[in-house]
Amino acid sequence: MNIFSSLFAARALADVLARKGDYRAALKELQGFAAAYGASWELREVLKTPAVPFEQKTKVLEAVLARLKASTVTRNFLRALLANYRMVLLEKVVEGFRRVANARMGIAEVRVSSAARLSPAEEEALRAAFRKLTRQEVELEFQLDDSLLGGVRAQIDSTVYDGTVRGQLERIREELTAR
Repeated sequence: MNIFSSLFAARALADVLARKGDYRAALKELQGFAAAYGASWELREVLKTPAVPFEQKTKVLEAVLARLKASTVTRNFLRALLANYRMVLLEKVVEGFRRVANARMGIAEVRVSSAARLSPAEEEALRAAFRKLTRQEVELEFQLDDSLLGGVRAQIDSTVYDGTVRGQLERIREELTAR
């Protein structure tokens, strides 16, 4: 069980949903289940341990999914994870599905790091700037980074946009040494 298994599972779910294209609803359901799974040690143990018969695991899974009002597609997908002993990859599967779904919906994922929390106006300005830059809808993930002196660093896939103080000082140093 590795990252390839989780990506394969995430793509398989996205392929099933491609006809209807309701990626957001499926993602919300998966995240809801993942939150319950992550919050409950007992649920994780029941679904992981080989000592519990598969039929009982399925009943527990069904009870949780009924409470979450999960769709048939999500139910079938999680049953398949359970049947193939892939529930331990749930977090990676959900992350992989989010990425695949966003790519198929034309949403650019932007990871923004800053030294201090940004104001709502600053967040919206960044959202607008990246929407213009990518010509796509954007999903921003904000995180604090204590190693930054100030400014903002953003990353889309492997491209990094460095507007940090350290980055600006580095560019000035490179200019001065190049002369």
